[in-house]
Amino acid sequence: MAAAVASWMQFARAAAIGWMPVASAAMPVPPRETHRARNGLIVLNVSGMKFQTWRDTLERYPDTLLGSSERDFFFLEENNEYFFDRDPDIFRHILNFYRTGKLHYPRQECISAYEEELAFFGILPEIIGDCCYEDYKDRRRENQERIQDDEDNDQTNELVSIDASFRETMWRAFENPHTSTMALVFYYVTGFFIAVSVMANVVETVPCGAAPNRVKQMSCGERYALAFFCLDTACVMIFTVEYLLRLVAAPSRYRFVRSVMSVIDVVAIMPY
Repeated sequence: MAAAVASWMQFARAAAIGWMPVASAAMPVPPRETHRARNGLIVLNVSGMKFQTWRDTLERYPDTLLGSSERDFFFLEENNEYFFDRDPDIFRHILNFYRTGKLHYPRQECISAYEEELAFFGILPEIIGDCCYEDYKDRRRENQERIQDDEDNDQTNELVSIDASFRETMWRAFENPHTSTMALVFYYVTGFFIAVSVMANVVETVPCGAAPNRVKQMSCGERYALAFFCLDTACVMIFTVEYLLRLVAAPSRYRFVRSVMSVIDVVAIMPY
């Protein structure tokens, strides 16, 4: 037995110093090295800031962008890294989620930007940890209220802008009737009723003969009182509408009311 062991030791020593191989096949890779070869470090370049992590750290969440094969669309072969044109400050918290399994909300970050980053990487905000979830809900509610207020203010400003634009258009139409067909029509209609009103006031004083059973002659205004009343009513209505429209469209209503033409219009309407 001792002789057999002694003869085998000679071959072992020769193999140890490289004189002869113990086996013709290559030695198997240790288990740890096999694991490292399959699960190597990967580099994540986020807008110039580089992060490193193990591949299986990301693949623990296959439903997300980094944990699925979709991340290969962002791989740069020349640099042997994944490039993402995203916010590196927020990405630090996202990468910690892959490492620890807990998602935290950074209070100093904008809530909208944070939600955009989560949506890009396919992470649901509902899994935010209990330590941060209340703060996240409060910030999100405040942000939604602020957005709603901004939308309401924008709608109000739009209505004010539309109203101001409409008033300016009306005022230009009154001051320069040739700006549009409707303004020109309104200009001629008001001019026609002004002429009719003047003629009616003149005709009312013209004698129209004596009425039956009366010796004294009557004026046309007395003889055809109902017709002239209807005509005066129509003219006054047109003048009143024109005055009110001018008052609404005037850039400065105070200056318009004090103007000479405005006073004349009021004096012409009031006796009715």
